[in-house]
Amino acid sequence: MENGPWAAAGAISEPELVVSGPAAPANRPELRPASGRRLLGALLVGALAASAVWGAGLYAFGAQGPDLRGYRVSDRLCSLLAMPHLATAFDRGSRWESTRSSSEAMDTADCSGELERKEGTGRAATITASMVLHKRTDPGAEFDAARTTAAERIPGRTEVRTAKGLGDRAYTVVHGRTATVHVLDGDAEFTLSVSTAPAGGRVTPERLRPLVAGDIGALMRRVSTP
Repeated sequence: MENGPWAAAGAISEPELVVSGPAAPANRPELRPASGRRLLGALLVGALAASAVWGAGLYAFGAQGPDLRGYRVSDRLCSLLAMPHLATAFDRGSRWESTRSSSEAMDTADCSGELERKEGTGRAATITASMVLHKRTDPGAEFDAARTTAAERIPGRTEVRTAKGLGDRAYTVVHGRTATVHVLDGDAEFTLSVSTAPAGGRVTPERLRPLVAGDIGALMRRVSTP
């Protein structure tokens, strides 16, 4: 509400009870205006009190707003993915695609591309990056649940580790030939994943883990505003 928290309301005078029409028959119960006024006044005060509590709750939620930490989505996310760490193991391929979407609930940006072998030509790995700015709901509970159940949801041998130094909390998942890092910073969520091809060279997922973690940190710095 534009006027801030609710101000203390003044006293509410009791409304007059107006009775019109023919007089009540003698055998009907006597109408007691004073009691009627008190009852109606109590109902009005109760309704106003409930409305004040409800409205104050909405105001507090609106005033707090989402914690986006200065991040902004871009329709050129791929161009912001500099990959200073992955560049030590791969060359940047030529096929890249960025997408962006926006709604009242969230803003998203995605990037997908290919990495090539340094020792030869041809695709060595695929890479995907995404960022989501949650504007209506707190993503913390779902983020923590996804981390807890990652090993159960992904079939086969899956290794999940906590990643330090990234956002508020982060974790890495290594499964098969894929290494993925998930980061939550305020209400902004980031994911970077690299999957090596069967003939993608000697870069193992275990070696990919720190490279992907380093590059998601670099991406987060590039999409943030001072």
